[in-house]
Amino acid sequence: METYKELVAERRTYTASQVTHSHSYGQLILPLHGELAIEAGTAHFLLDDRQLLYVPPQCDHTFYANVRNEFLVLDIPDVMIPSSRLNHKGISYSLNSKWRGIRYLILNELDQPAAQPSALKELYPYISHHLHQARQPRSIQYIHEHYEENISVQQLAELEHFNRSYYTEWFRKETGKSPSAYLQEVRLHKAKQLLRETNFSILQIALQVGLEHQSSLTRLFQKNEKTTPSQYRKQHLIRGMG
Repeated sequence: METYKELVAERRTYTASQVTHSHSYGQLILPLHGELAIEAGTAHFLLDDRQLLYVPPQCDHTFYANVRNEFLVLDIPDVMIPSSRLNHKGISYSLNSKWRGIRYLILNELDQPAAQPSALKELYPYISHHLHQARQPRSIQYIHEHYEENISVQQLAELEHFNRSYYTEWFRKETGKSPSAYLQEVRLHKAKQLLRETNFSILQIALQVGLEHQSSLTRLFQKNEKTTPSQYRKQHLIRGMG
């Protein structure tokens, strides 16, 4: 089992081959583009441009990707990780402005001609603070875990103990989108994954992502992808089933 004594940051890409392993160090995985399906402990995630993931040490995780991708990965020595983070399940976070700023700073260090681990080490207390404090808000986590259900804005607001009008404003600042638009985007990403990786019918997929009719999924694709679910599946069939 590989052990890290220094912070290591690098850009990485993933393939369609499923890999399962664990390691003695923690990992922070921040998206640059594309998607990564990952099961970390008992939690399942589809990482994209909306969220990042922390994988603790000794956590068995399985991952694969069926689209072109690139991620920024920070390997964190276990000696630098507070005991409160030594669990056995992945933890997701909203890719908000603070995390985008952290991603920018790490990338900036990587782009230096002679990047030094000490520079990342100086940045780590700031990263650690956000790992501890900035766990993905409960309502956003709920959307990712219950997207197939009929979720109301009022229901989400109650999870954060906000009134509805304030919650909508807060949510837009947190994600750049309205709650309903964010939910539809999560459903779209999951539908795309199912189209690439399963033989389910378009109607079955629509129902699995929380839409009542096949036509609803078609409208969602036409609005956001400028294509239909069937056309999307044909375009990604070889890559998705490979």
